[in-house]
Amino acid sequence: MNQPASAYFLEDRHDPNETHTLSVLVQNEPGVLARVIGLFSGRGYNIESLTVSETESQKHLSRIPIVTTGTPMVIQQIKHQLDRMVPVYRVVDMTLTKRAIERELAMIKVRGTGEPRVEALRLADAFR
Repeated sequence: MNQPASAYFLEDRHDPNETHTLSVLVQNEPGVLARVIGLFSGRGYNIESLTVSETESQKHLSRIPIVTTGTPMVIQQIKHQLDRMVPVYRVVDMTLTKRAIERELAMIKVRGTGEPRVEALRLADAFR
């Protein structure tokens, strides 16, 4: 009830941005990652997280999981623009499939000897 008095219609100011994980299957060749990143940076879209790896079954393809944020319309626009790129084979919004398991990746250097080292390795082994 404590809304400011105004002669103008004020919208609800909640953040409409959503986080989505897009799985992009691309040709495994030099320059493809730069083109995908260029699409995001050229249009002002933000990349929260990005990983690239060669697929196990087809060595000529790479998978790029990209975590990005935006309104539903912006996410749809990103998917359409990625789909139109030449080295891109498929774009899947993993957030909508509900079959994906999401984990963060961290590279941590731990130095230790004896029992503390064994304990650190045991704890890290749970995340393999």
